[in-house]
Amino acid sequence: MTYRGAGLFNTDDTICAIASAAGQAQRGIVRISGPEAIVCLESMLNEPVDLQELQQPTVIAGTLRIGEFPACKAQFYCWPDHRSYTRQPSVEIHLPGAAPLLQAALNFACQEGGEQIRIAEPGEFTMRAFLAGRLDLTQAEAVLGVIDAVDRQELSVALSQLAGGLNKNLQALRDKMLELLAHLEAGLDFVEEDIEFISQDQLRTQVAAVAKQLEEILGQLNSRLVQSNHVRILLRGLPNVGKSSLLNALVGEKAALVSEVAGTTRDYVTRYWSIDGIDCTLIDTAGIELSGDQLSEIESEAQGMTSRQSETANVEILCIDGSRELDAWEIEQLQQTPVGTRVVVCTKKDIPEFKFHTAAHVATSYTLDGVLTLKEHLASLLSQQATEGPVVQQTAARCFDSLETARQSVQRALGLCDQKWVEELVAAELRTALNQLGLVVGTVYTDDILDRIFSTFCIGK
Repeated sequence: MTYRGAGLFNTDDTICAIASAAGQAQRGIVRISGPEAIVCLESMLNEPVDLQELQQPTVIAGTLRIGEFPACKAQFYCWPDHRSYTRQPSVEIHLPGAAPLLQAALNFACQEGGEQIRIAEPGEFTMRAFLAGRLDLTQAEAVLGVIDAVDRQELSVALSQLAGGLNKNLQALRDKMLELLAHLEAGLDFVEEDIEFISQDQLRTQVAAVAKQLEEILGQLNSRLVQSNHVRILLRGLPNVGKSSLLNALVGEKAALVSEVAGTTRDYVTRYWSIDGIDCTLIDTAGIELSGDQLSEIESEAQGMTSRQSETANVEILCIDGSRELDAWEIEQLQQTPVGTRVVVCTKKDIPEFKFHTAAHVATSYTLDGVLTLKEHLASLLSQQATEGPVVQQTAARCFDSLETARQSVQRALGLCDQKWVEELVAAELRTALNQLGLVVGTVYTDDILDRIFSTFCIGK
């Protein structure tokens, strides 16, 4: 298989690189992988050793010839078959970790191998492991997460993903969807027979279970995106509940127009804001209008912009007017499980009629104490999410759009389940969702996806 990215990656080549970190160390590693790896090692040994008969992974102690350097004692880890990291014949040369010595060993390997061996491109070893089925794309990204980890928490997250934590959930979801799709398509193939492969109730139950699992995975990715150090915080609610006033209070300036007239905000207003070192964009949106069939063109466009902003927000602040009873729409929102993170704020605490709604997580007013309480809550929430994300940052950023598209397809399929004779439409939506999951784990991929992922690696990984 050939992959075109930063260069021509041909898995029939034998590649080599320094695999250990830069700098001085007790031990350094030169890695060789490809059809000629064992032959190349034989040519570098100071004493003749026949390695062609190796049948299993073996560690050999010997002396290495390194060009102009004196012969050097080293250990050679040999994988003569598909049990290596890349599923190709592979060698690791372990020798003293002096940078000049490692570079000389690498140069000598290229010299001895001639045109059959070349320096590896960034990420090429891991890319070969992916192409050979050793890893999926999420695990390949976890390798980079291990390399780039700056603390124990990040290392733990990356190691968990490398061990298949995320992959296990995604593969279980794919298996569930494939089984469901098989039942649907069997029913379509034998539609004229009196055979029921799956009932309408079973179909709805199983699609709902898939939708719930997708929501949970998306919630995990959304929390991890907080660590990108830029968070989109959306202020949402009915007209005239005080969203614009809250935005002004948080940023400490009159960023949004405030009026007693309901529906003053028609467009959305954004302001950059930093809280405990995390950069945020606060987004004030038009109030939710419930009578869609009576909206003017401007009002309809405002509602559309609110909906689009909701889809890209990391955190939602749901504003509820605390000076009146809960509206039916507000009750419905509070009963639903949000896709991402939601903070419920009771506004207008300074009004005598204020009622603290027990369903709300936080109550605040526009007094100094109330705003400070909300700021402290948001800072704590974002800080916690930044350390609890179950996937590495690169995976979260790459997969979110694909999983969101899959979620929308499954939600459409769920809506169709209440209608009759729509199995073919449900199957089409499930196929779309499966294709998006394939992009996430790498069962479906394109050259530009591989280039984007592996070009961020260092050489030798």
